[in-house]
Amino acid sequence: MKKIFGIIAIMAGFSLLSAFILPGFADMLQSKKAAKHVLENLIEQNYETAFDGIHFYDEASDLAPTIPYEEAKGIWSERVRSLKEKGTYIVDYKNLSVELDDTYPIGTVDLVVKSDEKETLIKDVSLWFGYQDSKWGLGNLHFYTDQEEDLEQAVSGYVTSNEE
Repeated sequence: MKKIFGIIAIMAGFSLLSAFILPGFADMLQSKKAAKHVLENLIEQNYETAFDGIHFYDEASDLAPTIPYEEAKGIWSERVRSLKEKGTYIVDYKNLSVELDDTYPIGTVDLVVKSDEKETLIKDVSLWFGYQDSKWGLGNLHFYTDQEEDLEQAVSGYVTSNEE
């Protein structure tokens, strides 16, 4: 009888683990992978590839976008490329961290940004993630400073067709 209760307790434990902990852990890992993908490709100036890790939206972040993926990719890539040509871009990142806040992934990162030929370390940049098409993507960066607002807007997943 003790063996049966032990087996039931173990099965209940695995059920709770698989129902509540593992999905959140997978979301956290997928979000971190998306952020890393975006940041590394931005640094390497592979803008179209970076977009693959972006959660893009055009109306509201929780609604399916009305703009086609390829069109959004082109607009976003050109927006980031244009800012780089004006002299503002991400040079490096450090301390990428993603955790769960009530089962929702959130993160922070320290960014080294070059603007007007000067490199600046911006600490604790907030990362917001969105879920679309069965995957998490980086939706927005929030710098908490006024100095890099253009970069914050360029990297944002908010894309509209009238930006062109």
